[in-house]
Amino acid sequence: MSFEKSETHRTILFIILPYILSRREAKNSKLRCFEAFPYGLLSVASHVKKKATRPLDIKVLDCNLYSHDEYVNAIIDILKNFNPDIVGLSMMFDNSYKYLDGIARTIKDYRKDLLVVVGGAAASVSWNEIVSEQERIDAVCYAEGELPFERLVNSENMLELLENDPSWITNKSMAVGKNPVASFIDDLSDAVHIDYSMVDSCEYKMREAFSPFLRADIENNKQYFMVSSRGCPYKCVFCSNASIHGKRIRYADIDSIISHVESLVADYGMNVLTIYDDQLLSNVKRAKNIFRQLAKYKLRIECPNGLSVAFIDEELVILMKKAGVDTVALAIESGSEYMIRNVIHKPLKLEMVKPVVQLLKKEGFFVEGFFVTGLPGETDEYRLETLKFIKEIELDWSGFSLAVTLRGSPLYDICVTNGYISKNLRIGEVESDKYIIRVPGIDPDYITRATYLMNLDVNFVNNNRMKTGDYRVAANCFKDVIRRYDNHAFAYYYLAKAQEQINSDSEQANANMSKFQSIINSDPTWKEYFEYFNL
Repeated sequence: MSFEKSETHRTILFIILPYILSRREAKNSKLRCFEAFPYGLLSVASHVKKKATRPLDIKVLDCNLYSHDEYVNAIIDILKNFNPDIVGLSMMFDNSYKYLDGIARTIKDYRKDLLVVVGGAAASVSWNEIVSEQERIDAVCYAEGELPFERLVNSENMLELLENDPSWITNKSMAVGKNPVASFIDDLSDAVHIDYSMVDSCEYKMREAFSPFLRADIENNKQYFMVSSRGCPYKCVFCSNASIHGKRIRYADIDSIISHVESLVADYGMNVLTIYDDQLLSNVKRAKNIFRQLAKYKLRIECPNGLSVAFIDEELVILMKKAGVDTVALAIESGSEYMIRNVIHKPLKLEMVKPVVQLLKKEGFFVEGFFVTGLPGETDEYRLETLKFIKEIELDWSGFSLAVTLRGSPLYDICVTNGYISKNLRIGEVESDKYIIRVPGIDPDYITRATYLMNLDVNFVNNNRMKTGDYRVAANCFKDVIRRYDNHAFAYYYLAKAQEQINSDSEQANANMSKFQSIINSDPTWKEYFEYFNL
């Protein structure tokens, strides 16, 4: 088969594989879910669109906006009408793998000689399995996709490029011992400009980052993403970031960032900016300048990936507030010094956290903390230290994640080496809401239950805003939980308690208490949790 074309024009169809799970039960350690712009794919598509040396047409199809039957039909329709030369499949999450073969089969059944490639974070850390198992996939892109895809699109012979390019891997090149090498963009100033015209922004009505201060007209929010830096020098045990984006932090210059913000405001009416950097504050001077310049746009600004305590000082806190940040999530991970130093390997001193929380609260921020539980080596003692720590520093909310063995992370290697997970664990068999680590003598169900009890303890039973008498903010927290999980008994119970204190709507408070009663009467697990806390 041949992909050479006599004409200079090329067409690319990008497809985002399904990844959104069905609505989860409330009894889960994590209380956040969202739909999101396919930012990584849009970054690749935007870059290629700018760097193509030949006429180029691009279309983007997001399977997550369709049901199963609908997205299969949508793929077939766009193949017929668009007639692409290349189909690029975006696989950002492991759970998308179960759909990969079926979608590739649909494409190849339509036209066997159509070039089908796959990339994305999950594909990058599983390239060898994908190449070995997926006969309908012609190549896998390793790590960042902008430069490899640019070289592919601009090549005269795409098959030859795939075999010889350092960042592409095929069955043939793997058979002769090739290992792919990442191609990183050194200066992100150009890459920060995302062309959102390639998708229908109206399809992405998301409320990813919670804030109790959100306006009532939140449905009118026009929210867009930005990633202004990539890479991370740290070696947190559960993280695979370095294997995708490298250990060196690369930045977009501030002029490019502000230019893109201006275009998003002017072209799309953006009023919410979500900054998805992993290490936004690592260059403190740069971060302060970014927030200083963002203030004039009167945006609401979110940083949902969590901020590092080590870089936060009073000046930065004030600048963030003026820029439009009202909620700050701190990436803490554990309240145990032992876990931080010896297991997680996070460069954080816990004594730094409380002063930062106090600085943030002084300026009126709602302060969250991110924590990971179930790492090998964690004990009940360390979990109790975390609970005590959360209460001592007076966090407003705490997000608990069960440890997930992400491919590409040190944790994955540790678990495979020690037999905590199967060496034969297939791609897609690790789900973020299921705990699969099996340390001898420790029941995985016990870890799951212990984690959820931690969540109920600090976010509901000992909710900090309830304790300090800020019942309106507490009520907004509980309402958000109910909006996402309408069978959450504790959210109804404590919302009723908050409403009783506000004295605004006794009828609604009674209704919420009745809803709580109905849930625990019909669900023995909720009743058990209620009795556990002697409520």
